[in-house]
Amino acid sequence: MGKITIAEESLSTPSAGFGRAGFDGSNKQWLQRLSTGLFAGDMFTDRVTQIASHSADTYYQGIQLPQFGLQAGMNLEWIFTATKGAAGTATPIYQLRIGPNQTVADTSRLSITGPAQTAAADTAYIRCLYTVRVAGAACVIRGLVYLQHNLAATGFANTPAGFSLVGGTSAAFDASAVQGQYVGLSVNPGASGAWVVEQVSVRVRF
Repeated sequence: MGKITIAEESLSTPSAGFGRAGFDGSNKQWLQRLSTGLFAGDMFTDRVTQIASHSADTYYQGIQLPQFGLQAGMNLEWIFTATKGAAGTATPIYQLRIGPNQTVADTSRLSITGPAQTAAADTAYIRCLYTVRVAGAACVIRGLVYLQHNLAATGFANTPAGFSLVGGTSAAFDASAVQGQYVGLSVNPGASGAWVVEQVSVRVRF
């Protein structure tokens, strides 16, 4: 049986009409580079352990950025399921963090506050979607948090129809040297929130 060995490398820009592909030297995932200089890829990871009941800011899952860091048009997505206890009424806070630690010590670059919860146990599906509008030394990221839950206007959100949409845009920040660092999501359910998270899936497309 034959085999092909592909080395991890830093992909330089190919000549017009050509492309390059290989394993990223930073995060070991498959990466392509176009003759325009832009990168193309689809990275993903999942958390395999439960996040036990928590009511304070908790780091859910991170993914290592590739050799070029962030790129305009990059799409970052976290999807998770959660349950809450019957006591929490706070407004949850979702924070996109970038740094080397994969903890809440990493710098928060965008914070989005959800609608107030009510004192009722509930189950929710939550999708946090972010788009890099501008990369480099004045990076700007737009974010959206979509929450769908079992109860109509109680539990995870006091908004009607059983779902909520909230968004926000980051202040400009310097992302020119984030290559190999981690981008991750932390969530603070607030006092007595008692969220339990069973699944977290992360996907980055560019």
